[in-house]
Amino acid sequence: MNLTNIFFVLAIIISAFFAFCTVGFFICHLVIYHRINKNFKAVEKDD
Repeated sequence: MNLTNIFFVLAIIISAFFAFCTVGFFICHLVIYHRINKNFKAVEKDD
C-alpha cells in the first residue's frame, strides 16, 4: 500500500464522517424545528 492509497483512504474516511455528521445535524434540525414550530407559532396564518 503506497502513500497515495493511504491518503485516498484517509480522505474517504474524513468525507464519509462529514457526510454522516451533516445528515445527522439536518435530521436533528428538522426534529427541533418541528417541535418548536408546533409549540410556538410566531405568525398566525389568516386562512
